Amino acid sequence: MNLFDDDLMSMVFDGNNEATGLLLKIILKRDDIEIISVVGQREFQSPIVGGRNIRLDILAQDSTGKYYNIEVQRKPEGAHIRRARFNSSMMDSRMLKEGQDFLELRDSYMVFIMQTDIFGHGLPIYTVNRHFEETDDEFDDGSHIVYFCVEKACWEMGRNDVPEDTGSSTSAES
Repeated sequence: MNLFDDDLMSMVFDGNNEATGLLLKIILKRDDIEIISVVGQREFQSPIVGGRNIRLDILAQDSTGKYYNIEVQRKPEGAHIRRARFNSSMMDSRMLKEGQDFLELRDSYMVFIMQTDIFGHGLPIYTVNRHFEETDDEFDDGSHIVYFCVEKACWEMGRNDVPEDTGSSTSAES
């Protein structure tokens, strides 16, 4: 059993603001993150009857109101780029109440922790932010997607102890 196992991941991070904050500080390379709440295995119901629900591995909020969905995925199909979009939209749809201005929509981070480099460029981290195609200026809508590749990060640190896929993970891919 390792941290790629959903049950262990939930036990370690559920309610553990300090550990979640440390994890996000390392992955996002930021020292200004102060986590104020963490919930493991949070389910979001689709507002559409018969629509797809999601279960977030970790949902955290920091002291500035930013939200973080951390998904740990052993298999590439669990971190599909369309899944990142879907999870982000499900988080965003719950941030505003009726009558609130769109400027009150908080930043959100969709963080996938992957065992391997699913994009094949040999990088330990891939950060996705939107921009204007014509000018390459940033389109700062507050939505951020990050893929963290444990295998590549360990290799860059000179470590060869990446958890192997034992096939016994209960990692959800829903």
